Amino acid sequence: MTELEELQQKMINLRHKTREGEVFQSLGEAISEIVGHLDLLPVTPVLTPKNDDEILSYMQMYRQQPSEGDVLSDGLSDDTNISDDVLMAIAEQLANPTAKYRDNGAFVFLSDIIQKNLISEAQMSMLANYFVSDDQLFAHIFERANDGIYRRSFSMLMLSLLLFIQRTKKPFLTDIQLSRIIDQVALYAILERDTRGFINTNGWAHAFTHIGNVVSEIMLMPKLVRADKLFVLASMLAGYRELKLPLMMGETERLVEVVIYAANAHRLYCDYVLITLKLWRKDLVTRQNIATEANWHQLYNRTRFFHAIILTGAQNVPKSIYDYVEQTKGYLT
Repeated sequence: MTELEELQQKMINLRHKTREGEVFQSLGEAISEIVGHLDLLPVTPVLTPKNDDEILSYMQMYRQQPSEGDVLSDGLSDDTNISDDVLMAIAEQLANPTAKYRDNGAFVFLSDIIQKNLISEAQMSMLANYFVSDDQLFAHIFERANDGIYRRSFSMLMLSLLLFIQRTKKPFLTDIQLSRIIDQVALYAILERDTRGFINTNGWAHAFTHIGNVVSEIMLMPKLVRADKLFVLASMLAGYRELKLPLMMGETERLVEVVIYAANAHRLYCDYVLITLKLWRKDLVTRQNIATEANWHQLYNRTRFFHAIILTGAQNVPKSIYDYVEQTKGYLT
């Protein structure tokens, strides 16, 4: 069994315990025990897709096709049909470090055709299976910052879009697929360590903003049980706790939005968030000194998290959480 497979099994077991009510207050600590021992490895060669100008031209030409009058009731027509092979070739460009192929190319195109109902439910299901796979979400994730971040991060971004369609337009995912997404997203949230936002000329990576987007969609899903939502929320918070590099480009604010929505949605999540914030402060109190750059980044990440809660406003935050953060902010400054 590989290390990834061992981690997956441990998280599946912990999710089961969460569902059975065997863990609640200790959930964050239990997650940290699973991943706290991991150290980032040296970078190995990352296989990235070639700059596919043929696919880029296809996407540009497709957008220029007339759309009125030739679209059937199900959103598809003979002229606008996209084959599975072409669709997957476009999806592969989401791993391209060059923004014009990835962000401005494949993502914009896929987002457009999915939201305009121009691919079939079977194709959306195929995309979901692709983006939630180990090869996509965990490519080079145990290594220091590398170009695998684009594949991982944009897979999360696409999952958030597909979950949005599932929730608001037409359910196309099976219960088995949704369960796998929960397992994989939870594990990804605790393993990702690349905090880069905008990367030089390559554009956005923004993995933690995309984590927030996916977790937000999971929290909004009406048919998911609270234990599964709690498990994913706890994983996102546990991953944030482990970070030893700064989040500086709006990621913390996005995560706080998700946390406050959850805390307002149900007392269960509110109580868990408060437990987590107290755990973070306990980390700092019990630490003898802050002697490393990583320790300082952990401190300031948490400071930004607390400040983002305050900036949300007392009227928008559950009183127990806001009062605790207000009382604690001086210690974290």
